Amino acid sequence: MSGSTLRAVKTVAIDVDSVLADVMLVWADEYNRRRNAKITKEDIIKWDIPTVLPITPEDVYEYFSHVWRNRWREIPPTEPDIGAVTRRIHRKGYRISIITKRERPTVAYVAKWLDMHRVFADDLLFIYDAAPKADYPFDVLIDDAPKNLVDVAEPKSAILFNQPWNRDFDWPVRVSSLSEAEKLL
Repeated sequence: MSGSTLRAVKTVAIDVDSVLADVMLVWADEYNRRRNAKITKEDIIKWDIPTVLPITPEDVYEYFSHVWRNRWREIPPTEPDIGAVTRRIHRKGYRISIITKRERPTVAYVAKWLDMHRVFADDLLFIYDAAPKADYPFDVLIDDAPKNLVDVAEPKSAILFNQPWNRDFDWPVRVSSLSEAEKLL
């Protein structure tokens, strides 16, 4: 390549649940329907949901699975036109990796949701095991779960996406929208 230099492309890894998709709004509605309750997303102040609500860990996952399999069209994005935000980040020169831990039966519905909202991605990483997200290839991780950020070490970095369950977590870089994260990149 005479006279030109190759520029390293940085990868931004973006979580799905509660970063792109505001799934907890529908999850809370599902909880209310099944339990005749009146909780909101704001009531979920810890990611370990059974510590704040009377529900087993198995039921938490079953509700998530049900919401993604049966109510995925109802899940709103965390901000209007989330797809345009991902395209702008890509146009800034970033490779976009959508990275999400989930149950296998929900994968097709997550992909449909991403398509419905025109979310740009260079790749999709569906994690089924307990491997930390920090083990995957990215330069910057945008996630709402503190447990996914604690293992991120230099030269990688992470941005915490504000949600009620991470308000008490001390993290230096926080955003309330993907548009806000875009400005930091």
